[in-house]
Amino acid sequence: MFLFLPVVFALFFYAWWRFRYVFPRKYRYPGALLFTICFVALFVQRVFSNDLLSAVFAIIGSFFLVFLANWIIFCVFWDLYLGIRRLRGKKRRANKSLRMRKEPLLAGAIAAITLAFFLIGGPLNSDFKVTKIKQTLPAALKKPLKIAVFSDVHFDALFPEDKLHRMVDSLLILRPDAIFFVGDLSDISEEKLHAKGYDSLFRRIHAPLGFYASTGNHEAFGEGIGWLLTFDNVKILMDETVCNDFFCVTGRLDHHYARHSGRIPLKTLTPPDDSVPWFLMDHQPKGLDAGDTNLTRKPDFAFSGHTHAGQFFPVTVLIKFMWALSYGLGIIDNIPWYVSSGVGQWGPPLRIGSKSEIAIFVFEVSPRNNPALRN
Repeated sequence: MFLFLPVVFALFFYAWWRFRYVFPRKYRYPGALLFTICFVALFVQRVFSNDLLSAVFAIIGSFFLVFLANWIIFCVFWDLYLGIRRLRGKKRRANKSLRMRKEPLLAGAIAAITLAFFLIGGPLNSDFKVTKIKQTLPAALKKPLKIAVFSDVHFDALFPEDKLHRMVDSLLILRPDAIFFVGDLSDISEEKLHAKGYDSLFRRIHAPLGFYASTGNHEAFGEGIGWLLTFDNVKILMDETVCNDFFCVTGRLDHHYARHSGRIPLKTLTPPDDSVPWFLMDHQPKGLDAGDTNLTRKPDFAFSGHTHAGQFFPVTVLIKFMWALSYGLGIIDNIPWYVSSGVGQWGPPLRIGSKSEIAIFVFEVSPRNNPALRN
């Protein structure tokens, strides 16, 4: 966090500094500053109790956040081009003149691209895909397990209610043996969640072997966790392990949620029953903690969310440099791991270069651990 905030501040200072030539000389500095900080509306919208006002501010903030992300990328290449011109003998005044003539047009082009992003990516975000994955497990299985996994719902003023209807219907139609939710439920207050009528829909989610949830970093802000606790159909695992006849599952406290109290060592959460698979839900795909050493057993499979797979370009590219595993199947700390792209969105309600998803895993026993399957 100490590194993240200075980097964000530096990026927005750079965006403002490079935005000056878009405005007439009289409004160069205040105009650029006002335009650059419009993304703050995305956060301000949470203070309004009126849904319409919240939605308006969320739309304004979302547009400017996507615009700024693309503007910063453009500015980097624009400055490289101007730097090459200087190396080739062009005077500083010539570059300044070029900025004043071209940057308003270029800013307009990026605004048009941003609008196109919303027109294309908005419907993609309102929909979601069902990602089906077959996976073998080294641990013994009493039967193949079908497990539905979703994360990062992020209820907010722009979340389409019919999407939740379709999510619940899909989970019922797919009929998984168990359902895992891997954190980040809501960015609006519990009062708004009740007022929107999400309670009756969420209560419909169930599976024969249980519906389990872990905390995300947004639960640390106090939104959604109390609402979840009102439901009988979901078991919230906060550094806790539960077992049934077919598997054990551990839900970790999110790193941000546990920043004051710390997280219980995974060794303490290791299930006593090693005759069934052990699943791990940990919102951020950081792998094992520094203190998780000398484990007698590691989880057979782990699930995370948090990254949104970058959600929209150019973040879909940058996210791959920020996380060792930003989306999909991989290995972290010698544990098979899946990072979901999330079924909702944070901030801008669009998907460009990523998808909203519910993942359906079908776990089967590895043939080498089942003599009946070896031949």
